[in-house]
Amino acid sequence: MKEWKSLVEQAKMGDEESKMHIINMLEPKINKSLLQTKPQERADLKQELVVKTLSVIQSFDTRSVPGFWRFMYEIENNAPRPKAAGR
Repeated sequence: MKEWKSLVEQAKMGDEESKMHIINMLEPKINKSLLQTKPQERADLKQELVVKTLSVIQSFDTRSVPGFWRFMYEIENNAPRPKAAGR
């Protein structure tokens, strides 16, 4: 987790190597997701996903990421409750 935080912070400061490292780490997931699209659209969509990822990195605030227990607390207290069967 610290590696991601450090990479994002460096990428936000304009470090091209950090940006490329993030993209390389996400590439297997991106490629797997692209298998759900038409082959002729994959190259353009991959480029759009990379651009969107870089955009999200610039707006991501690493200081606002909750710790594990805070995250669990928020999940438990904000999650919609499932309706009981038959109601």
